[in-house]
Amino acid sequence: MKSQPWSFFKREQRSLFGEILDWMLTPLLLLWPVSLALTWLVAQGLANKPFDRALVYNAQALAQLVRVGPDHKVQFNLPQPARELLRADESDLVYYQVLGPKNELLGGDRDLPQPDDEERTPSYEVKLRDAEMRGLEVRVASTWVRLEVAHAESPLVFVQVAETREKRSVLAAEIIKGVMLPQFAILPLAVLLVWLALVRGIKPLSQLEERIRARKPDDLSPLDEKAVPMEVAPLVSSVNDLLNRLKESIATQKRFLADAAHQLKTPLAGLRMQADLAQRKDAGEEELKHSLQQIGRASVQATHTVNQLLSLARAEGGGANISRQPCDMVVLLSEVLQDALPRAMDKGLDLGYEGADAGSPDVVVQGNSVLLKEMVRNLVENAIHYTPVTPERVGVITVRILVDPYSHALVIQVEDNGPGIPPAERERVFEPFYRALGTNVDGSGLGLPIVLEIAQQHGATVSMDVAHPGQTPPGACFTVRFARGSR
Repeated sequence: MKSQPWSFFKREQRSLFGEILDWMLTPLLLLWPVSLALTWLVAQGLANKPFDRALVYNAQALAQLVRVGPDHKVQFNLPQPARELLRADESDLVYYQVLGPKNELLGGDRDLPQPDDEERTPSYEVKLRDAEMRGLEVRVASTWVRLEVAHAESPLVFVQVAETREKRSVLAAEIIKGVMLPQFAILPLAVLLVWLALVRGIKPLSQLEERIRARKPDDLSPLDEKAVPMEVAPLVSSVNDLLNRLKESIATQKRFLADAAHQLKTPLAGLRMQADLAQRKDAGEEELKHSLQQIGRASVQATHTVNQLLSLARAEGGGANISRQPCDMVVLLSEVLQDALPRAMDKGLDLGYEGADAGSPDVVVQGNSVLLKEMVRNLVENAIHYTPVTPERVGVITVRILVDPYSHALVIQVEDNGPGIPPAERERVFEPFYRALGTNVDGSGLGLPIVLEIAQQHGATVSMDVAHPGQTPPGACFTVRFARGSR
């Protein structure tokens, strides 16, 4: 039973070679009988032309034999040699008829079919039509002859010549044979050439498959798009894009593992050392208490580092696949401030908010609420972490949400009056694990890289500037700007 789904899948799998071959040969085989029918019609027309000309000539020759006698009567005299010549045909039967002005028979066959009333309109040109006589199909040429008579009305004579269609059918059949017989040899040759051309045309795909199969598992270099036909180039480009994204994903995972090992090594080593100190037999109560405090601090630091690493991995791994929905940034900011307020109060900092109100369409961003909240949380925690508390100066942190009146861009600012960041280090603080010198504050160095990664995924930019120019300390102001198109 387990093999049924797989066998069904195999039956449903289509062959590109077979499908292209079907689409090329099916029209060819369908057009072949159409070609036969068209060739037959053309052959009929070609076979009729020479015999129609001969039939017209005979009708005109008979018309010239009509005369007006001395008694002003219409006469038709066909000499015996001419009559024998007219009847001398090995394949077809020839009939003729000459009718006088009063529709009397002047010569020929009385039962020769008459034209329709519309076709009996006097015309001095030879007309051709198809008819049936004595159970045989015939081709008829007919014309009217006007005779010139002095001091009398010019009489009209109707002349027609008919001929059976045996010679025409034989000639049409010969034309069909001459045209179609070569096609019976050409058709299999055409099928063979189509098959060979298709094999040659699909060969680059086989070569591409061989090159991919021969690669080593760790070879993620892009495929050469110039080595494949133009039609396959988009497929190769898509594969290269997939390989590039896979390469970036693997690099991110390797970097994450290396960063995690590097950052966790120090607190884990501290935990082990303090645990060894606490287990010494000669350790006093004060030493034991100090070791436990150090173990607690190291575990908190390790936990914070792990959480930051996980946040960075989640931000880097989200990319274009993250779920997005309308997010009110004022609401998200309020939740972050409520969570951070106890820590800010414990440290003696003044944490406040300025800006737009919730519910305005200008403060809505299309994005992932979890990641956006993580971005704002890292900015606020970074400000709390690096803003010192001194008896001379109260630490102030202000969070703002503004809407640019000109570009309608949404701007989020987190401003503090801490020591700030020197201009030479402002670009590097967004690198993972980099910490500005001279702060004397422990940290993982991952907060700002997380902010930058999440902002870029939402089409936003992050910048850093001095909060209070000319003052000491100058403070820092981090700005996240969402363009109108990203909202």
